[in-house]
Amino acid sequence: MSRSVASPSPTPAPTRRFSSAVRLGTVAAGAILAMSVVLSAFAANAHISVPAMAEPGAHITVYGTGFRSGQVGNLTYNGGVVTGFKASASGSFSAPFTIPDSAVMDDVGRISAKTRSATLIATSTLAIGPKVTAPTLFVPDHAAPGSRIVVGGAGFGAAQAGTLTLDGVRVTAFRASSKGLFSLSFAVPSATTLGTGRISARTSKLALIATTTLAIATAAPSPTPTATPPTASPAATATSAATASPTAAPTGPPSAGPGLTAAPTAAPTAAPTAPPTAAPTPAPTTRPTVGPTAPSASVPNFSHVYVIMFENHEYSSIVGSSAAPYINSLIAQYGLATNDTAVSHPSEPNYVAVTSGGTQGVTDDGVYNLGANNLFAQVTASGRTWHAYQQGYPGNCFAGSSSGAVVDGVGLSGSYVRKHDPAISYTDISGNAAQCANITNLASFNPSAANFEFITPNLINDMHDGTIADGDNFLKAFLPKITSSAAFANSVVFVTFDEGTSNVGGGGHIATIAITPNMTAGYKTAVAYSHYSLLRTIEQAWGLSYLGNAASASSMSFPY
Repeated sequence: MSRSVASPSPTPAPTRRFSSAVRLGTVAAGAILAMSVVLSAFAANAHISVPAMAEPGAHITVYGTGFRSGQVGNLTYNGGVVTGFKASASGSFSAPFTIPDSAVMDDVGRISAKTRSATLIATSTLAIGPKVTAPTLFVPDHAAPGSRIVVGGAGFGAAQAGTLTLDGVRVTAFRASSKGLFSLSFAVPSATTLGTGRISARTSKLALIATTTLAIATAAPSPTPTATPPTASPAATATSAATASPTAAPTGPPSAGPGLTAAPTAAPTAAPTAPPTAAPTPAPTTRPTVGPTAPSASVPNFSHVYVIMFENHEYSSIVGSSAAPYINSLIAQYGLATNDTAVSHPSEPNYVAVTSGGTQGVTDDGVYNLGANNLFAQVTASGRTWHAYQQGYPGNCFAGSSSGAVVDGVGLSGSYVRKHDPAISYTDISGNAAQCANITNLASFNPSAANFEFITPNLINDMHDGTIADGDNFLKAFLPKITSSAAFANSVVFVTFDEGTSNVGGGGHIATIAITPNMTAGYKTAVAYSHYSLLRTIEQAWGLSYLGNAASASSMSFPY
């Protein structure tokens, strides 16, 4: 079972999204963590969905999917029979269910579907506590393309109407009852991409009400038990819809991560701009081993991916810094990679690496015209769109190495430099007027303009020539343009740095923040990542082939 609530509260530590077998739950200090265990006694895909929380004596509805056609049985609460059920010809049912008055507050109750001979078919849990009033969606853990699923809703406004979407595409309409409930079924489009799908409830004007995820798979995901319950957090088991800009208080710096040294060396000095040259022979750019690695994570099929690139600061100078209160508030509210490294010095090789899977032989900040395959071309070939917002960019396919300082959008006046604009260095873009038109200044920023948006502040606002405070103030003014927009739903923002000031991993230990509407507040991962990991994560989300070193990198594992 998957559930979500539209709420500004921070979300709890993650469970594995692709586990249909175990989700552990505890209730402590008002924090609810849910568990759902699905067994397959008679139907391989049997699931039951229940509300996240209910009071003793409350009347709820239990939804079942994936049962045998016409299957009958009993629904139990902590082993005691409450009512019966009978599945339809399609294997689904909805049954009224009353939580026993004897249910214990601040505890976890188990609702199970069993055969008449008491053999377990499917089971789920819910928290016993105050009534859930925020809009909540209930969906199966997984579904195959072309299959029919049941979606339940609770906590909506009386007679509230709207639209259900799957990965941003409308699938059906809903209308809640006078009690704010609804239950409806629809067929998952046969062309739905395998991976993590996002189901959202939206108003008629497409404003997000509630959202949740389920695995899109041809078969039930393999059970993946979690050995220890995750630490409780002060929120119900729910994923939040898009909210206004974060205001959480900053936290102190986490550990630098295994195998990392956080002590900075002198900041690298950018090489003088070189005259145009022919494309160099690509050189291998193997990533050193600097910490633990992990299998690539499951990555949702995001509607939009935004990358915001800052400059030349080691992890230790950003995380916990009093000069960056807004950035640290994002770290407290969203997810942080504590063991991420750049691949080289100076700037330009890193911008090339994160968009092509290698440095392509670039070792300085010169002007290059590269024939290499790249992420922008991949996005276009997949039928998606991209846009590069370069603060201070003069426009009209400008190919010069830099421009004069101007005011462009938010933040301070500053200069554009080509070395921080990777798109212009690829000949399939610089030599194509239509593709080149996708590079514009920042004043024209539109969060819904393209699926992939690469954003580079000017030399002051990106902290290259400006201060950490300048960059922090820029992000505070700019990021809400994304997070407060409808485009942010089912999307991710990566805030990262091109390089640090040490040589850890080849280019320094850097901070990378992952921002999604459903991120577990304060989540940290110490897995070793690099710019190639960020590239792989984007490619994996959209089913693209892995370029260069992205093929051997780990995808960034966050509770997206």
